[in-house]
Amino acid sequence: MTDPVGKRTYTFFMPGEERILLQHFHPIAIALLLIVIFFRVFFLETAVADAILSGLILVSPMYFVYLVFGKRFADSVTLDFDARKVRFSFSDERGSFERDFQQIQWINFKFYLTFVVDNIRIMVKRPHNKKEVFRLLKKVSKVNTAIFGGL
Repeated sequence: MTDPVGKRTYTFFMPGEERILLQHFHPIAIALLLIVIFFRVFFLETAVADAILSGLILVSPMYFVYLVFGKRFADSVTLDFDARKVRFSFSDERGSFERDFQQIQWINFKFYLTFVVDNIRIMVKRPHNKKEVFRLLKKVSKVNTAIFGGL
């Protein structure tokens, strides 16, 4: 989370390594598949078909998780308390869009901050200063604390 810009604007960012992973997931998965095949064929001396099968068994769960959750992650979420708006920014074709605080149905405060807007879940990494962020978000919408009930 950044320090307030002006006095009443806060921005939550997705960490750089997670953004890179999400933006370049396909080449990373293909490279991992090729590394597994290469390792199994040349070092473990298995058949090529078995090596391909092993690689697919390793990479396909990652693809499943990516396809289910990949579009939910925002690059940044900006809360503007003066204008009572939230801005979601994405690095893909969705770009960025704004919603009023009243349009946020609820916020899940777990390992990621999950904003539920128009029945769409938008996720961003939860910052380290949990108590301050919880107090800020409590002003915006109904917050589900889950396992962090002592905040």
